[in-house]
Amino acid sequence: MANWMSEPAQKFMVETLLFLVGLLVTFGLPWLVWRWLRSGRPSITPLPIIDDGDGRKIVPLIATFNGLRSLPWIGLASNNLNPKLVIGSDGITYRIAGLRFRRWDEIIQVDVRSAGSTVNLSFAFRDSLLTFDANVGSTMLAAQTLALLPDHIALTDRARSLLAEKGRCQIAFPADAPRP
Repeated sequence: MANWMSEPAQKFMVETLLFLVGLLVTFGLPWLVWRWLRSGRPSITPLPIIDDGDGRKIVPLIATFNGLRSLPWIGLASNNLNPKLVIGSDGITYRIAGLRFRRWDEIIQVDVRSAGSTVNLSFAFRDSLLTFDANVGSTMLAAQTLALLPDHIALTDRARSLLAEKGRCQIAFPADAPRP
């Protein structure tokens, strides 16, 4: 049987293959372990929603960002330093790059998307292709936040399912607290 590759070429191929396997083990394996550790299930013990004293509810967030309606996991601008979502009787106030206010009639629908330890509430607006997305970090906090929204706000099937799953009656708010 004829040898189609010279001995130096064979040696080069073996050394190259061993080098690539070494790179994979040195950098790839720790990265995979890091990803595995960070992709835990969403937290079930969120920080509480706070009443600001004026009837508005301040939702604790991990981060906020603008997304595209058609590509919800693509963030165009983000804020994880000082994110903000405040739910009031007349609409929501939020911060990504700057503080913005949106009335309830400007909101088309609210969606919930989750992957790993990320649980995002996505607000779609009538006059924009951009969405406001808030990472609340837990399905329980997402359900509590959805329960604060007025009944006329459209929820996607995922959002309705989460709200039904967590149950409106299980969401702990004071009985005398006004609903926006």
